[in-house]
Amino acid sequence: MSFDAAAVRATREGLLLRLLFRATHTMNAEVADRVRARGYADFQSSFTALLAHVDTEGTRISEIAKRMGTSRQAASQLLQAIEARGYVERVPDPKDGRAVIARHTASGRQILLTAIEVMLSIEQEYETILGADGLLRLKRLLNRLLVKTDPAGGLRPD
Repeated sequence: MSFDAAAVRATREGLLLRLLFRATHTMNAEVADRVRARGYADFQSSFTALLAHVDTEGTRISEIAKRMGTSRQAASQLLQAIEARGYVERVPDPKDGRAVIARHTASGRQILLTAIEVMLSIEQEYETILGADGLLRLKRLLNRLLVKTDPAGGLRPD
């Protein structure tokens, strides 16, 4: 069997996973650029992989790693870089003194609010491209898919 690079490329480019990766990468890079433009010059696009999984009340590092789909060590290394910039802090888990949670600092809460504003702005631009119904349909379809494939995600059926 011969390898047909053009056919493989065409198939790969149309796969849902590839489309989701590209859309996520594109939006993530734009969010990071706009957050930096709003005064957070040290914000890196890699930070969103971890910060997206820190609950507003804080989250255990092991849970963050699980949500990220990575090792605890890898999550801890990224957390250390974000912690060094003052956006998160590690504190004892009030429910279990042996465990540690990561939570937003005051600066981290502010950057979270800024990032949400930026994401909403980008979504408005996507709405211009897809139409209001198109964006809403895309979100509903993804939510429906995630409810079935990622029940731990806390998403509710629409």
